[in-house]
Amino acid sequence: MKKILFFIPPKGKIRDIKQLDSQFLRMGTAYIAAYLRENGHQVKVIDSVALNLDINQIKDQIALENPDIIALGPFTEEIFEAYSVCEAAKEINKEIITVFGGPHSSAMPEETLKEFPLTDFVIYGEGEETFLKLANKENPSEINGLAYRNKNADIIVNQPACPIKDLDVLPYPAWDLFPLDKYRGRLVTNFNRKMNIPVLEIPVLSVRGCPAKCNFCYKVYEGLRLRNPAKIVDEIEFMMNTYGATNIFFSEGTFLASSEHGKNICREIINRGLNKKISWITETRVNFVDEESLKLLKQAGCEELCFGIESGDEQILKNSGKGITFEQMKKAVKLTKKAGIRACCFSIIGHPFETSESIDKTVDLLMQLDSDVMNIAIMMPYPGTKIREMALKGEGNYYLLSNDWSIYTKQEGGPLELTNLSLKELQKLQSKGYLRYFFRFKRIPYIIKHFSPKKIIEIALDLFKKAF
Repeated sequence: MKKILFFIPPKGKIRDIKQLDSQFLRMGTAYIAAYLRENGHQVKVIDSVALNLDINQIKDQIALENPDIIALGPFTEEIFEAYSVCEAAKEINKEIITVFGGPHSSAMPEETLKEFPLTDFVIYGEGEETFLKLANKENPSEINGLAYRNKNADIIVNQPACPIKDLDVLPYPAWDLFPLDKYRGRLVTNFNRKMNIPVLEIPVLSVRGCPAKCNFCYKVYEGLRLRNPAKIVDEIEFMMNTYGATNIFFSEGTFLASSEHGKNICREIINRGLNKKISWITETRVNFVDEESLKLLKQAGCEELCFGIESGDEQILKNSGKGITFEQMKKAVKLTKKAGIRACCFSIIGHPFETSESIDKTVDLLMQLDSDVMNIAIMMPYPGTKIREMALKGEGNYYLLSNDWSIYTKQEGGPLELTNLSLKELQKLQSKGYLRYFFRFKRIPYIIKHFSPKKIIEIALDLFKKAF
């Protein structure tokens, strides 16, 4: 039995007021921790963000726990903070094994080991089975999905691990290892800012994978693997009864990708009467929804449905690989609002060959769709994406400014600009889009509901400063 200590990396230096206070339960960590625990290992999770721990407090935790293995699954923008935990572990005890997983490391396992030399192993792809083999002290050379250094200090990247075919064999995520009281009062719809409301929102995964081929997204595996709807709702009931969950966030982004699967989840929720006890939100694609499905979602307790519309320029949208149309967008948002569900639209500026005119078209489209809430992100060249490949080659009018992973934040931007649009110009167009959309009389109630007066002033000043 190994003593394994998972860390959620400490807070980084977020530079944009619009991104402050973000705090999310980590699904990947919770699943792997549960799987390891079920298979006989001693597991603990230290949520540095929720507990507001600095690196000195983290060192104290490592010294106190004295683990065999320390593991982290950082997103790109927090990988330096994650590595500081590895450094702290090695400073305390060089024998502690340090492991990285998560999307960044999965996209570039060899490069991650080179850049972060105190990281002993990288688990890339789905982590449950690979991590268990590592914890069980199997020969690293025989573990698929693992990258490591051999005795000669050469970096070895093994063959990828096969995806888990039957997701229902996995135990429920180990949310009991997280400080859930620190998450009470936080909802995705409130941008996870702490509110004085007695709620607890917990994420649920109904599928793994995605059928789309968007050029800005990194995917571990192709295709779509579905969980049994009855077992998904079993999990929801368990979380309600065990943790006092009041809200659910279906976090995969492809709800209704298999129409009947999504509708069967809704039917199961309704049949058990849980729709009267719990509310939930999810994300899907505009070409997956229809009137029948939306009525069922509403009846099952869905409060908000989010769509990625990405661009208002027809050619850019086509080139993105999203595979949707403007008509599908308009129909989806209209039907969603008609069903009594809040509609949310996500967009991106800074696509390949983007211009100020094409960005104006995106904002125009957002205004036409008039969803209840929207988001304008600046394109990020995340590892493993086609966008990054283009940026490295200087294609698409791209110029890669930096590989400083800490500035890979979708709201502020930082690592990428176009030859015809500087980062400052992208930020200016983004800010103008936000001001144009939200600072209308009809959007004032939404702003007041979701933001404190202090936050409204801070964000407004930031937007005006960048826009003008």
